[in-house]
Amino acid sequence: MKTNINIALLIIAILAVTVATCTKTKSDSYKEYLKGGEIVYPGRVDTVIVEAGYKRVQLASVLGNDPLVTRLRIFWNNQTDSVDVAVDHTKDTVRVVIPNLIEGNYNFIIYTFDKNGNKSVIFNVTGTVYGDSYVGSLANRTLKTVTQSKNGLQIQLTWGEAAAGELGTEVNYVAEDGTAKKIVVPSTEAVTTLPNYKEQSKLTYRSLYKPDSTAFENFSPAAVEITLPLFERELDKAGFKLVNLTTDVQEGGYGWLQQYMWDEKYNPPGFATRNQVPCWFTIDAGQSAALSRFKVWQANDRLYQLESVKTFELYGSNAPNADGTWDSWTKIGEYTSIKPSGQPVGQNTQADIDYAKAGEEFIAPAGTQAYRYYRFKLLTNWGNRPFMTIEEFTLYTRDR
Repeated sequence: MKTNINIALLIIAILAVTVATCTKTKSDSYKEYLKGGEIVYPGRVDTVIVEAGYKRVQLASVLGNDPLVTRLRIFWNNQTDSVDVAVDHTKDTVRVVIPNLIEGNYNFIIYTFDKNGNKSVIFNVTGTVYGDSYVGSLANRTLKTVTQSKNGLQIQLTWGEAAAGELGTEVNYVAEDGTAKKIVVPSTEAVTTLPNYKEQSKLTYRSLYKPDSTAFENFSPAAVEITLPLFERELDKAGFKLVNLTTDVQEGGYGWLQQYMWDEKYNPPGFATRNQVPCWFTIDAGQSAALSRFKVWQANDRLYQLESVKTFELYGSNAPNADGTWDSWTKIGEYTSIKPSGQPVGQNTQADIDYAKAGEEFIAPAGTQAYRYYRFKLLTNWGNRPFMTIEEFTLYTRDR
């Protein structure tokens, strides 16, 4: 019996020591945990969007609802690089641009801090940086033609089809008063009109792209530069009229009339002369102007053949003699129609046809005086025929 009592007392003693030991350990551990004060975790950012740029990114960090957050710290490159950003609580989103990045994918680590330096739990976000490799895959939209309006006051740009994904084309040019102008041409627009321009100034254009919907800036290939033309306008054909001087050739009949040479219609009939080679006719342009160039169209049912004019001379006057003599006229130039292919008469290539249908251009010599009256002296035709035909002609001047 005495033995059982001793065993029971021993067990009670052991339990008492164990309880005392455990109680002391817990107490000491908790006190150790609280040593230096309670740990504070500021509220972390709610959302972060990585917005792509050219060799850089913009991080748009949406703040949580913790008003004690004073700054963000953003790490990248395995936390070897970082930047601190102050928080403005009047704005919901903190934006920061990180420059000088190599093209590729990045992981960004973001912490918030309060004024005491307490740090939030981690926030991870990934994004892509685009650079020369991506830009090298882009192409500018094709600028097919640059033409002046008939009055010379506007420029028309005719575009090729836009590439897939193109947002538009940025065009920079100089207005007549020297003001720099910038417009963005929609990718669906085929013809763009510049309302005024400075002659012989530089125009640049570049197509705009975004690699993804979150990109915060546009990407472009290198800009293309062109020089805009000198001012030039067409002489208004509404003021043209025939001057029938004594020695001038008459119409040959069959409905091919002289006024058809300035009716803005480029299909037959045009003007056909009587059987007379060489021959000449006179027009009143309605205004005095110094020619810069002119264009002549052949009737397209006889290109480079039959009666289409091959060689001719152009004269100018401001007071032509009524008797049709030549002493009141000044020769502007001698001209020959050119056939691009050089093929024999009756054999036209597509290049020949396209060239003729566009109107053949002839240049007036520099310093040509201003004249109101013009005389075409027709010398030969392509088919060595006994009369001459012209479909249409247009006169140009740089006089304003």
